[in-house]
Amino acid sequence: MFTLPEKRFYRAFQNPKGFKAFNVVAGESDLWIAVPEGEYRGEVEREVFSALISIREQIKAFGEKNPEFLKSLTPLPLPPFVPEVVRVMGEASEKVGVGPMAGVAGAVNLFIGKKLVELGFSQFIVENGGDLYMRVLRPVVVSLFSKNPKFSGKLGVELPPGEWGVSTSSSKIGHSLSLGRTDIATVIGKDPVVSDCSATYLGNSRSVEEARERVERLVEFNRGALALIDGKFVVAGDLKLVRLTQK
Repeated sequence: MFTLPEKRFYRAFQNPKGFKAFNVVAGESDLWIAVPEGEYRGEVEREVFSALISIREQIKAFGEKNPEFLKSLTPLPLPPFVPEVVRVMGEASEKVGVGPMAGVAGAVNLFIGKKLVELGFSQFIVENGGDLYMRVLRPVVVSLFSKNPKFSGKLGVELPPGEWGVSTSSSKIGHSLSLGRTDIATVIGKDPVVSDCSATYLGNSRSVEEARERVERLVEFNRGALALIDGKFVVAGDLKLVRLTQK
């Protein structure tokens, strides 16, 4: 039901200035988290680990009683009283038109972010299988990775201060199910669960034309979306693309 272990090669490039980074792992969930150096304290790792266990257990328990929730590739009606993490996954999947588990990484990120705010952190970055949720007080640049060497690590998206969910799907990289042919399908928005579901939806594109139709739909409820398919970029929304300097 959760992500499978994989080599997270992109973490070698994650080194935000002024932040202290640490990993929290529970089962298949492997989170990379960064908080301001001056605000870091050792007990945060224990607090976040406990929160991660709780989030996973809520999803697992609901899935055991409602197995279709874990398998469906389309939205499902939910009972009136469900855990909040299950509810937000269901609502995001309904908005986008994918199965609820398409938003599981974004949902974990959202509730870990909520925990970090509760613990008093002014800023944070949570990365989970390549999906990001962040609260930042200055502009940041997010790098895009692909198996296409012409573009991988050479292009980024600059984001202004604020809270952002940055989610990526690919038929070429990663463990997640993709029914499409995209090298990159990245969606950025305020809600990390919606952006996660949206990236899956965009990643299922099978042609440039289909990707173009999907990015136009997705920007109705996200800041922006982009896809690389058949060597062509399709971009929509308010995204500031930047060329990255190779080191």
